[in-house]
Amino acid sequence: MTTTATGHGHGKTILIGEHHVMDGARALAIGLPPFRTDVTLMRGDAGALRVVLDDDVDPQVAHDTRQMFVAAAQSAGLTGEIRAHIVSTVPMRRGLGSSAALAVAAVRASWQLAERAEPTPAELLQAARQCESIVHGRSSGLDPAAAAGTEPVLFQQGQVLQRVRVAPKLATARWLLADLGASVPTRDAIAIAMHERRELGAEAVRALNDQTSAAADQALDALESGDLTRLAIALRTAGEAMEPLGVVNVAMRETLTAMCAAGALAAKQTGAGLGGMLLALCRTEDEAQAVAAAIAPRIRTFWTLAIYPENS
Repeated sequence: MTTTATGHGHGKTILIGEHHVMDGARALAIGLPPFRTDVTLMRGDAGALRVVLDDDVDPQVAHDTRQMFVAAAQSAGLTGEIRAHIVSTVPMRRGLGSSAALAVAAVRASWQLAERAEPTPAELLQAARQCESIVHGRSSGLDPAAAAGTEPVLFQQGQVLQRVRVAPKLATARWLLADLGASVPTRDAIAIAMHERRELGAEAVRALNDQTSAAADQALDALESGDLTRLAIALRTAGEAMEPLGVVNVAMRETLTAMCAAGALAAKQTGAGLGGMLLALCRTEDEAQAVAAAIAPRIRTFWTLAIYPENS
């Protein structure tokens, strides 16, 4: 009997589709290999299913974390005591999918501990989505779909429509992630965006969804063809669709403007909003560093990441 098992998940960034994906819009997101969560599970005593976490788990998140592991274990049919150890470099409450990375890692480790075959992508997505819903209330599935791999995914209505092959022409281009600090809890940002969509009315929401879906399609084509100009236009269009939802605050808006003024081709929020990460598209590493230097007085933490996966 297997007594120890491991699983992993990645952080993610949403390129197109925050919030609107909940209403059926197409969305585009990508896993981020530099941000990773690793989970180790160890069998304990037999009996009813119960999960024991490390003592250093933040008490504020311990309950939800334990429930996520219970859900992952149940998806694999595990029983008895399970001890869980977590190592993660995914920042929490930054819009980089720390919950999704943990959910994916927990499901992978649980299935391995249960000596089941590795879950199919659909099985992994279903189980990880259930785990993430414990934290966020209702997961669209977009974050776990991206956290499970390292290539962009086109997503709609709970399913991965396509995995995207990025053109080698984009090997020199860079994403710049700028950290505004902890955002409000994702559950709260989702509630605010839902309220604003109700206030806008069905017709306006439909128009925003169509705008978002078109941007996702355009971004997909741009990534596959290597067209930075089209990719920038798609990101700007997606950013505009976020404005009516009440999740882009003054600090975010001012920093996005500064990033574009410093040379970014496009900049938008990534994640639920009201703090967290901003995402900018830059032609080269040097240009990304120049943008980072320009916003350094207001943001101290940032990362530059390759767009073309083989250059990561």
